[in-house]
Amino acid sequence: MKKVTIKDVALHTGLSVSTISRVFNNYGDISDKTIKKVNLAAKELGYTPNSAAKQLSSKKKKIIALILNEINVTPGVAMPLEVLGGVVDNLDKTDYEFVFYATNSTKQKQKSLKQFCNERDITGLIIQGLRISDPYYQELATFDLPTVAIDLDIENDKVGTVSTDNVKAAFEMTRLLIELGHKNIIFINGTKVATVAQERESGYLAATDNSQIFYANFSENEAYQWAIDYAKNKGFKKEDAVFAASDIMAIGIIKAFRKLNLVNKVAVAGFDDITLASYITPSLTTVRQDIKKITEYAVKDLICQIESGEIKHRFVPFQIIERESTNMNMNMNMNMS
Repeated sequence: MKKVTIKDVALHTGLSVSTISRVFNNYGDISDKTIKKVNLAAKELGYTPNSAAKQLSSKKKKIIALILNEINVTPGVAMPLEVLGGVVDNLDKTDYEFVFYATNSTKQKQKSLKQFCNERDITGLIIQGLRISDPYYQELATFDLPTVAIDLDIENDKVGTVSTDNVKAAFEMTRLLIELGHKNIIFINGTKVATVAQERESGYLAATDNSQIFYANFSENEAYQWAIDYAKNKGFKKEDAVFAASDIMAIGIIKAFRKLNLVNKVAVAGFDDITLASYITPSLTTVRQDIKKITEYAVKDLICQIESGEIKHRFVPFQIIERESTNMNMNMNMNMS
């Protein structure tokens, strides 16, 4: 007896082979009418889908995508690469395939997040670095594909999240500066449209009644110029500490303070603990984020969401790293030696 093939089912139903294959492999874009038609034809013809081929096809569908927004790789700033490396390392331990996509606001306007995922048969998504004004951020509010967002506050119960507790970390850093005797603390934030920036600013405001906030776009050069201009226009008369929402801005401020001879007069703290933080002079007091643990949970939680439907929201512990930039006595000794 001749073996019944998928082509026979296609001829019997008048549908294409690819459509028959998609029915047997449980693709979600096939109508109930078509599914019933194909299953009935298979039963009438005595066709049984090849389980090995079906399993292989199913594996091909298990694709996790990592989307990183606005990647600007600055020497010593390894966070985007750490996120990428961490996700790849953790996915290597699974049978999921991996797709990486670097995006920006221009690309997001050209192709929606849903369209991107549909075109590539994405099973689940990890996303990081969005601004609240980005099209993808706004689309996530109604997104229903399994997703875990890193360092993003998404108002959608279907999107999992994993991050540092930025509010608590900024609060604790500000309180540390106060405990060290720094009463008038300026906060240099990145932008008003980044979730992490909003949260870190909120933590700073909760810790002090004497607040001053400026913005430097998460840029070393802009932070450097802000310090130069502030010293020229106002002078650091009462201000005895600057807390920057990123290490790269803190480094720009330290460089300006070296030029202005303010290193031993105004303390500086940062956030992230990038590689350069321990090499700049004076070495930088900062908040250390555990990127390795963040990516581990992002992958683990996304697979859990895909396979069981459970959606998790979690904070990963951080650490305050005290170095020379907030120790005025140490800095004075360094300058005298």
